[in-house]
Amino acid sequence: TCTYQNPNRTTMPSVGSTTLFLCLLLPIANGLVTNTLGIEGGNFTMNGNYFDMWGVRVASAAVKSAYKDQLIQYLDEYYMYGINALTVFYLGSSGGIVDPFLPNGTGFADAGVRDNMREIISACDSRGMAVIVGIFYQHQAPGAGLENWNASVEAVKTVARELRDFGHQNVIVNIANEQNSDYYETLPWGHVRDPNVIIELCNVFKNESGGLLCGGGGYHDDNNMVIGQSDSIDALLFDTQGREDEWHTMHFYALYRHYGINKPMVNVEVFAGWTERFTPPGGNFDAASGRWRYLTEAESVANVTGMCLFFHANPWFQGVHKGLKTDQPTRFDIGGAGTAQDPGWLWYLQNLTEIRRKQ
Repeated sequence: TCTYQNPNRTTMPSVGSTTLFLCLLLPIANGLVTNTLGIEGGNFTMNGNYFDMWGVRVASAAVKSAYKDQLIQYLDEYYMYGINALTVFYLGSSGGIVDPFLPNGTGFADAGVRDNMREIISACDSRGMAVIVGIFYQHQAPGAGLENWNASVEAVKTVARELRDFGHQNVIVNIANEQNSDYYETLPWGHVRDPNVIIELCNVFKNESGGLLCGGGGYHDDNNMVIGQSDSIDALLFDTQGREDEWHTMHFYALYRHYGINKPMVNVEVFAGWTERFTPPGGNFDAASGRWRYLTEAESVANVTGMCLFFHANPWFQGVHKGLKTDQPTRFDIGGAGTAQDPGWLWYLQNLTEIRRKQ
């Protein structure tokens, strides 16, 4: 016996409710739940039906088993409130950085990270959720790493084979976090700063993976337009850096649509480093009208199709303040009202439920 919530439902549940489905209604292949993330026109689909993607950035969740376990523990709550996608990176993020690949890139040196990613993908698949699987990050773990650019290309092939053979199809790969970041310049995989290299690596990935979805992007308009206009890119996965009007998600949606990018777009890291201000403690969103700014983004995105939004908060999901890891714990629970007395992001989820009901 199992419980399952329909990934293609058009109505949102009330808090505390679940929708039950028989296991044999699930798409099954080789004994696996295999919900298939796809693209039709400018929108994502799941199993051929329109998929209204709303996500959370949990970029370091695969770097430690404790992080992975905590995240999976709360997935049902995420889904109950309308979160149906995650983004996680093999190399992690400022909340924890690893390099799980062999020096020559031809396999995994750290099977733990590989297995954590597998468990996250599988747990999401069983709930009808999608995963944006990231590869490269703009910092490198001390004393570890891919040895050169050729090894970095091999690492893309390693991820492609891993995801292909693992068998779950609820994924899209993001080649590099914030691909235009200057921090990449001195790293073995530094060529990802060139948007044409992102396109080339997506071709490498798709050829090796048997055609799994692949995308990329960053926070540089010209780069994003090169990436987004390429036929090799399935979805433009970009970031927004701050709260000003010119950094709003819908500003970029309109800009990229104007220049002919008609594929799905995802803001995979809303507000980026600006979210560091929501401390202390992590999850206090009183500063700078934080709650209002997040909800304004969500309300505007809900009014269009083909634009997806991922909630992000450095101090909560990465334990980071001003670029530095702090004694704040990395957390994946939903917490509370987003105040100093009751930190968390429950307020966002509760409002998101209402916003999606009005779509």
